[in-house]
Amino acid sequence: MKSRVLLVEGIAGELRATLDPLRGLAPAWELRLAHSGHEALTLLSGAPWEAIVADLHLSDMAGLQLMTQVMRQHPRTHRLLLADLSDLESLLRCVGTVHQLLAKPCDATRLQVTLHRAFALDMWLPNQAVRELLGRIPNVPSLPEVYATVLEQLQREPPSLDQAAALIAGDPPMTAKVLQLVNAVSQGLRNEADPVAAVKELGPATLKGLLLLSHSYSRFAELDPELLSIETLWQHSRRVARRARQLAHAEGLDAGSVQQAASAGLLHDLGKLALAANLTAQFQEALARARQQKQALWETEQTVFGATHGEVGGCLLGMWGLPLPIVEAVTMHHHPTRFLSDSFGPLTAVHVANALDHADNLADFQQRVDLSYLRELGLDQRLPQWWDRCRPAGAAEEARE
Repeated sequence: MKSRVLLVEGIAGELRATLDPLRGLAPAWELRLAHSGHEALTLLSGAPWEAIVADLHLSDMAGLQLMTQVMRQHPRTHRLLLADLSDLESLLRCVGTVHQLLAKPCDATRLQVTLHRAFALDMWLPNQAVRELLGRIPNVPSLPEVYATVLEQLQREPPSLDQAAALIAGDPPMTAKVLQLVNAVSQGLRNEADPVAAVKELGPATLKGLLLLSHSYSRFAELDPELLSIETLWQHSRRVARRARQLAHAEGLDAGSVQQAASAGLLHDLGKLALAANLTAQFQEALARARQQKQALWETEQTVFGATHGEVGGCLLGMWGLPLPIVEAVTMHHHPTRFLSDSFGPLTAVHVANALDHADNLADFQQRVDLSYLRELGLDQRLPQWWDRCRPAGAAEEARE
């Protein structure tokens, strides 16, 4: 079945120029050019489209306005928006509303690569119900205290980018937002996985705008600490990131894969935050069921939402353009057997690190990991070594930090 892509021409007419080259690069896709936002909405209402690509400046409405309507009415459709980097305020407001930001100029090759990645995600994502959930999850906020501290570092003369980067690298939502933006504005085809490098690439002005805008959407004040302890979630995420890095390094992964394992560890519970902040009542129901039925939260999430927090977080990160190994690790950190691999990688590191952080002792750790998965990789005998390496004396005190 052909993937259907709707291009919405802007005032500058840039997408019209990419139409024929894109047809040559992806002959199996069905491409259509709409000349206005209203024409695009009419076409979308008539038949399903896998993706919509629009200019930020349309002839009859703002591109962001169009994407907001598409998000609400057609949540399964991938939303890509072309934007000029000089329009920083509009660019920042797009974060959370579109799946992928593409900096102008965007040629047919980059557009084809971006769409191909989005469609590849559709092929292996375990649960397509996730896309509909994402249409109801516009914001992934972060702690106001962290924002204030980062902004203080950025407002110094000269700005302390190293300190700001270190703070951002310890905060999952800010890490996700910064990586999303730096991958969006990159003119190359690389995927940045290191939040520290991303901070330095964006620079202080862009970072301040991004963080202030995101802070205005913060909804943490509405969350009951008994529903989700944000501080506990942060501490757990940082420990999993540290242990995933340790494991990846110990197992001989290259530097890039070690960084991907650490970033995935930091972001692995991002979907839990997204669900709790945006779909609070349903998340509370899943949490109550987990406690009453003595099940894992991800299992009751599957019942309540039709998807797990890992799948929600992974799909979100995938559509934001983060590297695929990070997306895979976040998506499947509870059930790694879904991933077809015969070697230790970032997913293995995050799965094991997460189990390590939740376990009270070696026996408990062995119960929490997927032994059949590790046995398939020939790694099940490594569990005692991993426990000794990553849970030294004093781990109990560390878990309560």
